[in-house]
Amino acid sequence: MSEPTSAPPFGAFERSLASRYLRAKRQQGGVALISIISFAGIMLAVTALIVVMSIMNGFRETLLSRILGVSGHVYVDVRGRSPNEVDTAIERTRATPGVNHVAPMIDGQALASVEGGASGVYVRGIRETDLKSLTIVSRQMAPGSSLDAFDDQEDPKVLLGSRLAAQLGAFEGDTVTLLSPNGSATPFGMVPRRKSFTVAGLFTVGAAEFDATLVFMPLDQAQLFFGRGDSVDRLEVRIDDPTDPLPVKQALRASLPPDVIITDWKDMHQSLVTALIVERNMMRIVLMILVAITAMNIITGLVMLVKNKGRDIAILRTMGATRGAILRIFFLSGASIGVLGTIAGLVLGTLMCLNISAIQAAIEFVTRTQIFNPEVYSLSRLPAKLDWGEVGIVTVWALLMSFLATLPPAWRASRLDPVEALRYE
Repeated sequence: MSEPTSAPPFGAFERSLASRYLRAKRQQGGVALISIISFAGIMLAVTALIVVMSIMNGFRETLLSRILGVSGHVYVDVRGRSPNEVDTAIERTRATPGVNHVAPMIDGQALASVEGGASGVYVRGIRETDLKSLTIVSRQMAPGSSLDAFDDQEDPKVLLGSRLAAQLGAFEGDTVTLLSPNGSATPFGMVPRRKSFTVAGLFTVGAAEFDATLVFMPLDQAQLFFGRGDSVDRLEVRIDDPTDPLPVKQALRASLPPDVIITDWKDMHQSLVTALIVERNMMRIVLMILVAITAMNIITGLVMLVKNKGRDIAILRTMGATRGAILRIFFLSGASIGVLGTIAGLVLGTLMCLNISAIQAAIEFVTRTQIFNPEVYSLSRLPAKLDWGEVGIVTVWALLMSFLATLPPAWRASRLDPVEALRYE
């Protein structure tokens, strides 16, 4: 007669017994209420982690898209070089793989005034064709604004940021006077350059640093105003993949003279990039700790379950159940809470991110308040971008914490001595 074979690990018997213990009511020695609380805690923690990280990703993408929409991705410094050298640099830069647009620029600071109102501004000299290629500017202009005849020599024009125009009280068609600190030499000493321009229009890109300070001026007018002659300050290069400008920078260093300085947008906005990375990492750590703490609720429920089911454990052991089988039964009981809570949180968090605008509208309707004032935050809605890699990390972390929280009480149940458990029954 052959010996009976043991049940396979995590087989139907172990799964059914774990499910029965998990659903048992309190009068039957179960912990259904604690299980529900643990399930809800894990679900809400996972939901919060997914929603918060998605909103932070949306903020980051929105901010960087506005910065990269106005500024270049890679910068080639050509100050002090002859027009022929600049033209050669433009041709070589355009021929570089990954480059899709090259624009010569002049940058300078000035004081803008309109009928008594004055403000410091950042002037950017640019050609009309290059300005029209900045779609975030050309497509976000106020009604009545136009870039036609922007390069008109007889009637010099400028383009103002909307916040700057509001500070100065300027509108389309008004005259704005710019005063440059780089003056002209005269017999009476250095005299600041002063020139009046017609406001061709207003633009809004949604970033305060641009809307409140930036002025676009025709390139030839900027050369005259800042005394650059025929030279330009730099070449702004737009590339196919602005998130990784290093390959283009390396290619440009190989094709341009070695004394040319080449930088990228990360170098220009180093403090902002660092702050976004640190904030994102710290927020992820804090919320992951929250998920871990929530998973600890499983320990409480399983400890009580093991205590209530001591007699059942003893009977199972005397009937031939191995310690491994007991461990797996209680491990399945606790892990089920973590798995179901993680799945529910994953679904709920994803749905909230996909419908964030509707949720924001509902909250604003109920509270009668505006969550994001566009005039303050330059945002009309909460930006949320689901990063499925991030969602995967959240899911794995929540499951791992649930499994780790389940092991100690399940191990304790497997080490329970049947004799001690039945002594006082």
